[in-house]
Amino acid sequence: MPLPPGDLLAELLGTRGRLIVASNRGPLAFEADPDAPAGLTAGRGSGGLVTALAGLGRLAPVTWVAAALSAGDRLAARVMTEHDGALGALDGAGDRAVADRVAALVAESLPGQDLRLAYQVLPEEVYRGYYHAVANPFLWFLQHQMYALPYGPNVDAALLDAWRTGYRPANAAFARAVVRAAEGVERPIVLLQDYHLYLAAPEIRARRPDATILHFTHIPWPAESQWQVLPQGLRRAICESLLACDIVGLQTDRYAGHFLDTVASFVHDARVDRDGRTIRWRDRRIRVRSYPIAVDPDRLQVFSRSPAVEDRHARLAARLERVGRPALIVRADRIEPSKNALRGFLAYEELLRRRPELRSATRFVAVHAPTRMELPDYVAYARAVREVVHRINGMVDPDKQPIWLYDGSDYAMVIAALRAADVVLVNPVVDGMNLVAKEAVLVGERDPALILSETAGAAEQLAADALPVAPADVIGTADQLERGLAMERAERRARLRRMRAAVRDQDLAWWLNRQLRDLAAVRRGELPPSRRLRNTLREVEAVTE
Repeated sequence: MPLPPGDLLAELLGTRGRLIVASNRGPLAFEADPDAPAGLTAGRGSGGLVTALAGLGRLAPVTWVAAALSAGDRLAARVMTEHDGALGALDGAGDRAVADRVAALVAESLPGQDLRLAYQVLPEEVYRGYYHAVANPFLWFLQHQMYALPYGPNVDAALLDAWRTGYRPANAAFARAVVRAAEGVERPIVLLQDYHLYLAAPEIRARRPDATILHFTHIPWPAESQWQVLPQGLRRAICESLLACDIVGLQTDRYAGHFLDTVASFVHDARVDRDGRTIRWRDRRIRVRSYPIAVDPDRLQVFSRSPAVEDRHARLAARLERVGRPALIVRADRIEPSKNALRGFLAYEELLRRRPELRSATRFVAVHAPTRMELPDYVAYARAVREVVHRINGMVDPDKQPIWLYDGSDYAMVIAALRAADVVLVNPVVDGMNLVAKEAVLVGERDPALILSETAGAAEQLAADALPVAPADVIGTADQLERGLAMERAERRARLRRMRAAVRDQDLAWWLNRQLRDLAAVRRGELPPSRRLRNTLREVEAVTE
């Protein structure tokens, strides 16, 4: 029986230690507002990373190192000491008012937590190269396999300059901030997060050799052939920097295998044990493990019954009632190429072509959030999606259009739509995990059939009872939409019950406990168990001649 997270944290931190988390985005997003007290407001940070880690302060003292992303973040950062993120020496009544406001906002937004924030103000030119040139779009596109290789990526002078003057200095700044946060902490535990911080571990290791470091990548880790298009210097820097950690965590067993293969190919003095999922390099042993990120089922259930969700659910139900209660297909994601919305709509168009009666007997609700609209590729993709939607909908009354679009920045609308769904389509080109699939399994009230891309990280846990699709297979996706709509309610209920049990069993506490257990084993000098998840991928029927 594994120790609960609280006991594991006590073993790891003792009585005076603090868990140190470092990520690009912090748990709170501060905004400058001249009408608010001290000119400052705050809300929960966005994204699965923040959702997963934002409750840590209820279990243990946490210092969270993050980049100051807004004017509000920079205002808040000014009243935090560089030493540990606590409120420090203040300059006049104005700073005292801001400090009091920061403390109040932390207590209000993240109640009951021992949380210190250490927001780092990066020079604008450094942040531009680090985030807008290297992390996004370069690493994001590469790891989501979104490049058309004959045309990109182009590792040109501009990208190399951004690497040298943006990504490297930003990672060094994060490393120094982690080291400052660890002052006075014996054998600190450091959790580095995601593709923004691939290069931070070596400097932390050099300055604090007693630290135990885990780096977790939230997005896919592609096969080594994808990395081979990069210059040796870049790919070796990423791999060797990650080997300064004690544990390298990935979302799935498949991505863990890809990482081991990448190191074996490009770090020639590393000894890779694929079966044991360990790497020997420069007299150190690095463990490679899978930690599939999860949701908090109890909190999600409470939110799914909140007034905001009930309001949107009632409005959607009334709209469906007006058009004769058609069957409901739902998707919820960002409008960006990796989510594959375009092929999802093309599959629906194919279904309507072969089954014209479904034009009135179904509705396809897409809860879409625009993202990264400063990137030309994203703008072009969003335009292509809109064109297909307009072609399918035609010039008819909005209620009679087969596709209904809603604002994906409204999370309450996402959950309301998932509650009402008969079929949920999750067909990314590739995804680290995809929590929408897990949310749909938990909140669906009509026993929805889940159509799930084989390349979503969630497929390792859910594919046995989902309806699998290959992301490029428009005809196959149309087939599965038709199958999901026609499936007997009893079969849908049985499939959903098994998926729901898996999501509840492997929840957010399980995700965290898995990491803490392995960190404690490293501390004891033991080898963490090389436990793999059950491979639930089913065989796909062969194409008939």
